[in-house]
Amino acid sequence: MKLLVLVATAALMMGLAAPAGATLLADMFGVSLSVGATGAFNNSWTPISATADYLVDDNFSLHFMRAPYGGELFDIEAIYFDDDADNAYLAVVGSFPVPTGTEFLGTTVAAGDLGIDLGYGARDLGVDIDGATGLVEDTDPGDWFQSSNLFIAEVGPTNCAGGVALGYASLDFYDYGLVERGYGTYVFEVTIDRDLLGSPTAGDYIGFDWTMGCRNDVIHLDGDFDNDTPPVPEPGTLLLLGSGILGAVGFVRRRRR
Repeated sequence: MKLLVLVATAALMMGLAAPAGATLLADMFGVSLSVGATGAFNNSWTPISATADYLVDDNFSLHFMRAPYGGELFDIEAIYFDDDADNAYLAVVGSFPVPTGTEFLGTTVAAGDLGIDLGYGARDLGVDIDGATGLVEDTDPGDWFQSSNLFIAEVGPTNCAGGVALGYASLDFYDYGLVERGYGTYVFEVTIDRDLLGSPTAGDYIGFDWTMGCRNDVIHLDGDFDNDTPPVPEPGTLLLLGSGILGAVGFVRRRRR
């Protein structure tokens, strides 16, 4: 009986620290977010997988070399990538509400779309995030635009439309239920069939760019494919429930390039 009580207590404590159900952030990357007495993150950002690529950008933009314009609301905290024989997996942590966007200084700031670089250009593919469809498009530079024009911290592309549809990625969006520096914490996760990425082989390059419509903060990650199966999470992570990650659906289309 005592053992059952201890297990139940541990599960409850973890439930307070992270959302229930299977998530890429917890179950694949092994990251559990928490804040300390100062209200700032005090968790480890290091993923459990040695093959995962990641970047932590909390409270400072390595892209702009400054704190995000507009403060914590626009802070993109971290980005993670890994892959297996079937799919590529991405998780992004930030304070910006995704996919709904937010009101700021009298204008609606939209969530940006995900840009993917396969080595042909800065944004070879776009994944629809603000519309929450997960549509994967083969894009050219002319397919990208800045969506929030009334308030611009930095000028540059944020969203895409008009590319060649390739299929759909699987998306998951959730409020982590954690307040950090006075703002909520949001996560979006993307699972993409490798066929939609041109059937890459081990060692092939992939890059990711994500921002919001006003470009108050930008995060960029360079990674590579390894084809390995990610490690089984620690027993504590398994308490978050879930049996796996939904694969992306779509069809294969030869790239236009």
